Amino acid sequence: MGYPDIIIDAIDRRKVLELRYKDVARRVRPHILGYVGTGELALSGWQISGTGAGWRLFHVDDISELFETDQRFHGTARGYNRNDPAFSRIIGRI
Repeated sequence: MGYPDIIIDAIDRRKVLELRYKDVARRVRPHILGYVGTGELALSGWQISGTGAGWRLFHVDDISELFETDQRFHGTARGYNRNDPAFSRIIGRI
């Protein structure tokens, strides 16, 4: 299973992801997977640990490790925009 499949599964099942992005371990509540204006595949999620909490955009090509945890989350994080204008095409979202 590739990273996009893992991310989509985590979005669908509301599972927290653990990933390494630019050499920093992070835990993320995934909300959107899609293509941003530059044509790159990206994940939008609420980071709960790593470099502070908050919304982050992760370019999938810059993720070096990724797995779904057993931790579930409910609902969406504050400020969630299901039609985030950063994305030109959305593959999956809450």
